[in-house]
Amino acid sequence: MDDMIKMSLPLYSNKLNIKKFENLLSNNDQGYKFFWLEAIMKLIPNDNDMFTFEDIIDEMIVGAWKTVTHYHLRLGHTVNGNAENFLEHAIRLLYDCSKGELSNKIPSKDRLLYLIKKYNDKLLDDKIHLTDYVPYRLIKPFVDKEGKAFIDKKNYGRFIAYLNAFTKMDNEFFYDIIDAASPLQRRIHINEEWREFMMQNYALIMGWIRYNKAIFIQDRNPSVPGVMYKIAPEIEVKHKSLKNARELWIATVNLTGNSLYEIYTGNELDVKVFDLDHFVPRSYVSNDELWNLTPASKSLNTSKNNRLPDKRYIKEFVKYNYYLYKLIFDNDDRDMAQILMRYFEKCENQHLNAIWATERLYIPGNSQEQFGNVLEENLSLVYNSAKLQEYEMWVI
Repeated sequence: MDDMIKMSLPLYSNKLNIKKFENLLSNNDQGYKFFWLEAIMKLIPNDNDMFTFEDIIDEMIVGAWKTVTHYHLRLGHTVNGNAENFLEHAIRLLYDCSKGELSNKIPSKDRLLYLIKKYNDKLLDDKIHLTDYVPYRLIKPFVDKEGKAFIDKKNYGRFIAYLNAFTKMDNEFFYDIIDAASPLQRRIHINEEWREFMMQNYALIMGWIRYNKAIFIQDRNPSVPGVMYKIAPEIEVKHKSLKNARELWIATVNLTGNSLYEIYTGNELDVKVFDLDHFVPRSYVSNDELWNLTPASKSLNTSKNNRLPDKRYIKEFVKYNYYLYKLIFDNDDRDMAQILMRYFEKCENQHLNAIWATERLYIPGNSQEQFGNVLEENLSLVYNSAKLQEYEMWVI
């Protein structure tokens, strides 16, 4: 993982050792350090400089919730399909426990904290495991051989005593740990000068953590597209409008007189209020490619949400997309074809970017069989990859 960290902190301080701070994210086999340090960054505003291990872990669960449950990304290794990563395991366990209490929307932070508290007994083992390494190993760059030996031997009582003595002599140390009867109730205290440094450079440090975290998670999920876009933003990024793709489908209705229909139900659609559904969820593909879109009612699209349809619908999806293709590229009515081509060309920048689609699918001369083979082959690859990421199946 050390070789994969490409972004360093372009910061300097006369008082603080920035190089040691940069090394906090080294040796990151399970990625816990990213989430632990990010959680601390989220907790320090509003004059906070001391919090329990459990406070930090709860913030980690909240911070990684969308990554695991919405984007279905792995945080670490798996054994027989089960997460070895304790943070990922805790999130999946909480999701299973609270599934009946969640709406289609991603829950708010307050809602997640409520659910964590409600099912805390079930999460306790994973939480304890998360206290076993990362609070101590994170700060190894700041300690000498004696301190590192305590960490490596997991002699955390001795390490905490060592640490407190050390921080009295050197106030540049990042944080010290205050002991408690329970590991979860141990507290970290951020050094005042480090806290001031973190607040003054908050946006830059958060960007540095998230960039390196995204590289780590991309490495754990090599077949998943667009990981950087899924991990980096704190604020929800607004998706581009599907206006051009919608207008293309609407034009087919206006020019042919044929209604749109829904491939999942066969129902006709009202051309004034229909949605465009991403056959493979957008959260996985991270794009709005035309070859993955199909008309659907608003209610059905909401019901399908972030789930995969049954694979049997691929055949009907391909058939309906060939209907659109034929109207544009193989239409005996040349005037209609030219009008539709103008709408199609408006889709190029946003909806037509995959090389296989522009060079093999949306080209003149494809027979229904050729078009179907190309689209089904490529769509199935994406579909199967999303299924391997454990996207839930949708049942009408």
